[in-house]
Formats: sequence, C-alpha cells, structure tokens
Amino acid sequence: MRILFAGTPDVAATCLSALADSSHEVVGVLTQPDARGKRGKSLVPSPVAVLAQELGIPSFKPADARSAETREWIRESGAEVAAVVAYGQILERPVLESLPGGFFNLHFSLLPALRGAAPVQRALEQGLQETGLSVFKLDEGLDTGALARQEPHSIAPLATAGELLEDMAEHGARVLVEVMDELGRGTVTLTAQEEEGASYARKLRADEARINPARPAREVAAHIRAFAPNPGAFTSVRGSRLKVLGVGNTEAPEGMSLAPGEFGVTKKHVFLGTATEPLELTLVGPAGKKHMAAADWARGVRLETGERMEEESAA
Repeated sequence: MRILFAGTPDVAATCLSALADSSHEVVGVLTQPDARGKRGKSLVPSPVAVLAQELGIPSFKPADARSAETREWIRESGAEVAAVVAYGQILERPVLESLPGGFFNLHFSLLPALRGAAPVQRALEQGLQETGLSVFKLDEGLDTGALARQEPHSIAPLATAGELLEDMAEHGARVLVEVMDELGRGTVTLTAQEEEGASYARKLRADEARINPARPAREVAAHIRAFAPNPGAFTSVRGSRLKVLGVGNTEAPEGMSLAPGEFGVTKKHVFLGTATEPLELTLVGPAGKKHMAAADWARGVRLETGERMEEESAA
C-alpha cells in the first residue's frame, strides 16, 4: 500500500523505519516543524524528519495541520492510507477524510484505558505490571476510534517510562506493519471501543514531579519511574535540585532505619527513606551536570547517612 506517515519523536521514527523496510511504500511524511534544540540557539528537525530525509521520503512540517495547504499536500502525496504515531497535533475531520483508507493511529495502551497524551507514564505511575498496544482508526474523539488490533505488553519491574516506551515502540512497529498488511489484503476487522473501563492519561506536569517520601516505597518508585527521563522526578538537597531517574531493588543493610526523606549511604548504594522500607536510588541528575550513578554522586558530594532532602511541598 501507499502510506502517508505522521509522527514526530524517536518512538515514531522507529515505526517509520519498520514501515519503510516493509513491502509497503511510504510516499510522504507529516511531522512537526523544526524546534529549538536544548541550547535554544538553532532549529532542530524532529527525529522523524531526519529519518525521512535519510530515506529520501518527502516531508511536510505544517505549523497547523488543519490548514487547507496540509490537506492539499496529503491528497497530492498519492497515499491510500495514513499511519500515525505520536504526531503531536490534532487531526480534524477534513484531514481524516482526505485519504480513502483513513488514518490509523498506534496508541501505547489497551484502549479504552489510558486515552490521552501520557499512557506509558500513567501506567507506571499506577503501578501496573502489564499494559498494551492499540491500533485504531482515528475519528474526531480523543482516542475513541474503532480498534483494528490490540496486544498486551508486560512491564519490567524497574523499567522507566523512557525504557518502556522504547521497548513498546519496537513492539508497536511490528503490529503497525501487520495492520497495514491486513488493510492491503482487505482483511481488517474494526471493532467499536467500549466506554466501560475508559480512563485518561493526562500529560505530565512539572509541578507533579517532586518526590514525596511520605508515600510507601512502591509508590515513590512508581513515581520516579513514570517521570524518567522527562521531566524527571526531583527533590532538593543542600539547596540544589536533584533529579532521580532510576531505582533499584537492593535491600538496605540490616539495621539501617531511615525516616521519610532521609538518605542512607553505603559504599555502593544510596537509599531514600519512605513511609515503608528504604528505596534504592540508582541514577540521578544533579543540577547542571550529566546523569550519573547515585553512588558516584553521593561520594562526590560526601553525602552522609541521616542527611535529609529539603522540606518543600510535595506533588
């Protein structure tokens, strides 16, 4: 089939690569406009735009996907159907009706659960051990379209949102190609979503990211994993912000009793006191520095057992 691909970040590039390697022809790519890089000095193309250029696929980067110019470009691409992965703009009815086969979106949850912008992060925050993938035909609702395929996906015990999303992108890319295969053969069966069990995964906010050590260890760990790597769960130590980007399952030494918010330090490990047992911290991001092992950070700043994170209102 002749496919239009719409997507922007790395996870979408994974799916574009799989489609480009398949028996289908990707005839055009719709992606977000170039954006300021981390240093803010120059415009940087999206990962999907970079890959499209490498593959020699024409791309279009509209600031407003609702424009007549966008619809015209889509129609002139010659695509039969569109595959969408984390595009980043709402596609309204005139756009959705611009291709004969419609637009099929890959979503990283088992719909109708966790509709919305952050399904992977909210699944981790909720402490789920399994989530899944859904490919559905876009309509004007928020992730409400008819389902073409769903598959479960297990969550590794210590996986962060970034790690889980990367893993799910590989899985989702395979599923997306299979759905395109079925569309080409005319064998896809669409099933309307049930509203029972619907939930919403709103976008992460920076003001939610502060670590609250008064929660049980499993909840603190889930929070840290959900916010890693971006925006990053954080606390304050000695007047400086410290992002915590990974947790482990090493148990604290016998006799180490930590109040919520107290640090415990050994030669190779750093622990944080919670409402239940101490939680091992494995990866941190000190302000203005690269990410590093928590033990290396503690050794560098000479952190001592009994020091506390600074008291501020928790998210």
